[in-house]
Amino acid sequence: MKSTKTLILIIVLLLLIIGLFGSLYLVNQTTVLSGKAASTSSSKIVLQNSYLFVSPLQAQADGLQKIRATVFIIDSQGLGVSNRLVQLKSSPVTLNIQAIQATTDDTGKAVFDLTSTISGKYSLEASVDSTPLPQQVQLLFQ
Repeated sequence: MKSTKTLILIIVLLLLIIGLFGSLYLVNQTTVLSGKAASTSSSKIVLQNSYLFVSPLQAQADGLQKIRATVFIIDSQGLGVSNRLVQLKSSPVTLNIQAIQATTDDTGKAVFDLTSTISGKYSLEASVDSTPLPQQVQLLFQ
């Protein structure tokens, strides 16, 4: 009688252990399959979903302090569009724009550094495929 109870207990424990490892395996497979969102280079760009931002909004006009401009080019599903050339244009045009990564990466991101030796307020516009994004940002060099 005691050996029967022990045998049943061992079988139940083995089934629980098998169930635990099976669950861990399934969780691991689900995580591997879902991964991160994929970008696309052939999707149609949605300019209203794409955006430009700068940080910080102001810097010294000493030609050394930089403002980082980041542009995200997005498709209709909210995914980044890769391998697209982004261009920045400033008004007035005296702003020095250095392309760190002018072609979008897998997340649709392009990066630029901005400097100036002339104090003033600048308006910045990004364009992709010669079409400007509807958004402009204002920044200040002083």
